[in-house]
Amino acid sequence: MTPSDRTLSTADVDDVFEVLADWRRRAVCRYFASSDRTAAEVTTLATAISNRGSASTVGEADTSPSTIRTQLEEEHLPVLHQAGLIDYDERSDAVKYWGSPTVEKWADHAQAVTQRTEF
Repeated sequence: MTPSDRTLSTADVDDVFEVLADWRRRAVCRYFASSDRTAAEVTTLATAISNRGSASTVGEADTSPSTIRTQLEEEHLPVLHQAGLIDYDERSDAVKYWGSPTVEKWADHAQAVTQRTEF
């Protein structure tokens, strides 16, 4: 593989940063990337992200599990689904993670520079 084979197009870079633009989407990616899990229910994700958010520097954001769950369902999981990182079935509340090494690398970097706690 040559260096040019590893480069991302501008559209790819834009997509990666759009996906990672919100701490809740980064937390979903980190939840899966930092474990052996490839699937979870929305409630499980919301609880894990709520615990992480309340222990981090999120600030004044409401990090209750019910609020996080609503935010995931209405905004963040559809963005991750559209980007191809997850499959999200609203009827069963099931999330299947497909992942991306590039997204995971940048999510790790964002976590490191913001010094948020690990899962």
